[in-house]
Amino acid sequence: MSSASSPSSPKSTAKNEGGAISNVLNQNNESHIHRRRRQQQQNESSSSFDGFLTSKLLLRILGVLLFLCVLSSLYLGSYYHVHHQDYAKATEMKQKKDDFIRRGDKATTAITISAEESKTITETDSKEPSAIHETVVFESIIERVKWTEEQCNSVPEHHVDTLTTSLKKATDLPPLPEGGVAAALKKWLDSENAKEQSETTTNNNNDNDVYPICYLPPPKSCDVTTYTLVIMSHTTERLEAFMDPLSDMVNSWPGLTEIIIVWNSPRTTLTSVSDKKQQQYAIKLLSWDTDPNHPLRIFFSLEEGLANNLLNRYHPKIQPKNEAVFYFDDDGPFFSKEAMVDSGLEMWKRNSNVQVGAFPRNIRYLSKRMKEAGKKGLMDSIDIVTNNVHGDSGATYPPFTPFCRNATGDHVEYNYFTFPDYNAHMLLPSGSILHRNFLCFIWHPAFEELRTWVVHHKTMPDDMTVSTLVSHLSGRAPRTVPQKINSFNSGRRLTEDSSEYYYDTSANDAPIPNQSHRRLLWKNPNWAKWREEAINSILNYFGAIHPGTVGWCAGTKYSQDHHKHHYECKPETPSLNMIPWLNEGGVGFDHCPPNDRVTNTIKETEKQMQIIMEEDKLVSFCGKCKYKNFISCSDRAKYLVDNYGNNPVEAKKNTIKDDENCKKK
Repeated sequence: MSSASSPSSPKSTAKNEGGAISNVLNQNNESHIHRRRRQQQQNESSSSFDGFLTSKLLLRILGVLLFLCVLSSLYLGSYYHVHHQDYAKATEMKQKKDDFIRRGDKATTAITISAEESKTITETDSKEPSAIHETVVFESIIERVKWTEEQCNSVPEHHVDTLTTSLKKATDLPPLPEGGVAAALKKWLDSENAKEQSETTTNNNNDNDVYPICYLPPPKSCDVTTYTLVIMSHTTERLEAFMDPLSDMVNSWPGLTEIIIVWNSPRTTLTSVSDKKQQQYAIKLLSWDTDPNHPLRIFFSLEEGLANNLLNRYHPKIQPKNEAVFYFDDDGPFFSKEAMVDSGLEMWKRNSNVQVGAFPRNIRYLSKRMKEAGKKGLMDSIDIVTNNVHGDSGATYPPFTPFCRNATGDHVEYNYFTFPDYNAHMLLPSGSILHRNFLCFIWHPAFEELRTWVVHHKTMPDDMTVSTLVSHLSGRAPRTVPQKINSFNSGRRLTEDSSEYYYDTSANDAPIPNQSHRRLLWKNPNWAKWREEAINSILNYFGAIHPGTVGWCAGTKYSQDHHKHHYECKPETPSLNMIPWLNEGGVGFDHCPPNDRVTNTIKETEKQMQIIMEEDKLVSFCGKCKYKNFISCSDRAKYLVDNYGNNPVEAKKNTIKDDENCKKK
């Protein structure tokens, strides 16, 4: 192409145009000479007219030059905008991938999904520009395992074999391989099957054996207002335990638009029931399933080609229609609307790419190295939360703590005695919330080895597995919310039945009757050893553990720092106006628009508290006096507030009722 036609050579274009115009000028001059020869007597006006013509032509030349300059500039600007925009987009995508990997770096059968199910599963936020493809997620986990191996291989000698105890084998099941998740993911990424699957999915092929591509959920889901509730069961003995709470939820929980009962037994267990009471509940459950106006539907696992598996409640085949998915065990505990919807859902909306829950468990580190690393990671995590860092800010989260079983003899203890707000490492299913995108990952073929091991282990540790897996997928720790909220208007007295349907102090690991097969295993004296073996094997498979949860009270006056950086939230049963992300100026409040319904509820609660405070002045209560010669009367009243939902006035009255010595003389 000649320089005259190049949009990038505006000067050359003007020069050639100028030459052509000069020829016109020469021709005009010659014409004037001929006229002078023919008309030898030319007057002065003829000379003036020639000057005028020359000036007019010069103006035309300047106009042409100006027009060409403007045209060339516009062309160049358009060219730069188009090509630079493509480059910027490519750079931004690479930066997103690098940022996600950096967040984690430093730090049982094959699945078949129909084409229709695949389309349904992938119709989520994965289509958003910010969605992170499974390949990026898997690569980040592989990089984390590599980094962990480097850390373990460079541990100083004084940190090697420092434990006085060793982990003893508790079952006949071989442990998962150390860092085995990296090998499993690399195998998947390298396989031709993965490449063919990606191409097939992209081309919308109708192959029934295609597993959908998974995408991480967004870090925030502020627009979500509805949710799905999932309960898994297999016996009519549990129907009463979960159906009575469900009836209350359907009538009083705003946003509950879908309930999925994952039934892990044949349909006949519901249609052929001998016990009359259980039969009534079974008939009622089936009627809910067939009622088009009822939000409940039953997912019969066996009819969908699934075996009886605790992980079925996380199977993408259940196809929840809402992004937010609530989970409860069929025997509870079932937490209140205030805890799950007003507090829990609002926390999840601000952290939708992690697991959120009210039933946390702690893993005790035994080695000094892990304790020091874990403490630093937790402190850094607390700083991020208290500095009000938004989930979608791209902030770098603390590294995971390396778990070096082979290099240093690391092992941990499973703490089933407390439910800590801070420094918890897993969440039990009841009262947990997950984004539905995680279901695709949990049953991904790349994690088949892990799922197979879970099914064959004596404790079937699906809870440990899901919490650990989700934390490694997101590169972040879960978030905790209070188990109970003090509403100050529905307190229960100690003399009343304390087995409130929304709270069960026996929890997941206590030896209580009429529980699931897994809970009945508590009767076995080896239960604790089995659970400890399970968590050690799972952590060893991933090679590292997240820094621990940050309590709901972080950044508020309700966060108490005890010795050795032991944080906890007090009171254990807060009111909604104590929850920071629900109140203006609190940590996390501005991460999503305020929920008007919750705001109005808080205002009503504050009015109720004012009334209670006025009533409190009329109660003759001796807080310093001894309650039954054991503890102070004020401590007893506080216990009733924290554990039985009493408001302060009720607590004092009930304390006096139990012991007249607490009445002021």
